[in-house]
Amino acid sequence: MNRHKRLPLALALAVGLLLPLSGCTADPVDLQPATAENLQTEILAITEASAAGDFSNAQTLLTAMQANLRTAAASGQVSAERSASIQSAINLVQGDLTVEIDAAAVAAEAAAQAAAEAAAAARQQNDENAKDRAEQAEEAAKKAAEAAKERAKEQREDRDN
Repeated sequence: MNRHKRLPLALALAVGLLLPLSGCTADPVDLQPATAENLQTEILAITEASAAGDFSNAQTLLTAMQANLRTAAASGQVSAERSASIQSAINLVQGDLTVEIDAAAVAAEAAAQAAAEAAAAARQQNDENAKDRAEQAEEAAKKAAEAAKERAKEQREDRDN
């Protein structure tokens, strides 16, 4: 599975892990509804940033979500088991975001190199064009000088005759 398909899958998995348990029971809930809603809102923001190709922002948002998860777990809003499941999903998404960020950096570097090479080729072409024009001008000047000498010679001959 390529990385462009894996990232949305990882985000979908993370959203699935954040869904609160349904039903009201006397058993302790492993994810409080308000906490689940907050985490889902954060996942949505991460998903939107990723979909827009803003992987650095998505990674920043994911780091903030991870901190919020730790705070919620420490305060008992998320069970240890549920927190571990969510953290596993976060780790997967973090890995995918890192790959995307690295790939974007490599692509940007390649684009910069290509632009530099194109600029160098354009300068070389301009230099070659200027050299060609200079050679053409020199040739035209030689021909004009020869033509002027020939006319001067003809005028001298006409005057001498």
